[in-house]
Amino acid sequence: MLEVRNVTKVFYSDKYEDLTALKDVSLFVVKGEFVSVIGPSGCGKSTLLEMIAGLSKPTKGEIYLNGQSIVGQKGNVAYMPQKDVLFPWRTIIENVIVPLEIQGVKKAKAKEEALNLLPIFGLEKFANHYPDMLSGGMRQRANFLRTLLFRKDIMLLDEPFGKLDALTKMQMHEWLLKILEQVNKTVLLVTHDIEEAILLSDRIYIFSERPGKIKGEVVVPLNRPRTQEMITSSTFIQIKKQLLNLLKSD
Repeated sequence: MLEVRNVTKVFYSDKYEDLTALKDVSLFVVKGEFVSVIGPSGCGKSTLLEMIAGLSKPTKGEIYLNGQSIVGQKGNVAYMPQKDVLFPWRTIIENVIVPLEIQGVKKAKAKEEALNLLPIFGLEKFANHYPDMLSGGMRQRANFLRTLLFRKDIMLLDEPFGKLDALTKMQMHEWLLKILEQVNKTVLLVTHDIEEAILLSDRIYIFSERPGKIKGEVVVPLNRPRTQEMITSSTFIQIKKQLLNLLKSD
């Protein structure tokens, strides 16, 4: 289980006023769960993922993985940042094997393992293409596969579909739901998209404006497997109204 306990993050500055990004945030994600965090821009959602990934430390509070503190420790989770991290000089297959190379897997064996996964991700025809030859949706599939190949039980996804158009985003949601049925990972997603959060998640945390605090938690009682048709269901619409009310509340 991943647990964030009473975490506060302050950015100190000699020139400007200190900035409190997060204040007393506590949340948890159990094994096999898909949990989303939604909230306004600048409320510290991405900062939270960076701290869980060990890229920065909280000013106060603790972060635990299976009961052990992971504050400031890298390599415990797989992290897919907002920014496209594919190397432009590497082909898709060369990009997705980066985590395996870091783990010391020989290049030939790494490529063999990745090539076996490409069809699941719809990338088998693009193995030797360069990133700039792919659409935004296909690039994100490659980014996701690369994140998966870090071989960690927990995946942190920071706005993975935020820059995609509406149709491509919908297709990516359908694709991700199918992939997660096969790989059985624990996921913590940051998003601005309420419908995305409902469709994908088991639970949703709602953040306030900066400094980010948890305003509420909503359980999503939709059965799995999830489908796009659920978006028009009365249950889905009711959850959406509940989330909107929480986001608007003081």
